[in-house]
Amino acid sequence: MGPAARLRAATLALSNTLRRSLSAQTNGEVRITDILKSKFPHASAIKVVDISGGCGAMYEVHVESVEFKGKRVVQQHQMINQALKDEIQAMHGLRIFTAVPKVCDEGEDCR
Repeated sequence: MGPAARLRAATLALSNTLRRSLSAQTNGEVRITDILKSKFPHASAIKVVDISGGCGAMYEVHVESVEFKGKRVVQQHQMINQALKDEIQAMHGLRIFTAVPKVCDEGEDCR
């Protein structure tokens, strides 16, 4: 299964298991989302979910960006870890899902 398929499957599983409203983001989710947006300005999708029940101990991040193109998954994850290095120190865990957006022949985003 490719990275994009893993991202879609993880997002679906996450939405099925988490029942809280995504519109009510925690302060930690907002902070991490803002950091990822600034570090990956060309990202087509960024999603951050506090999977510790709201206490900020563990997060799941999904980032889809052209900045990952040509990089192995481990390199993509290292980029996320580097971007969040200060925040990771206060966490117990971080789940990372990355993907490169699919691009049409004309160079346009297919989504």
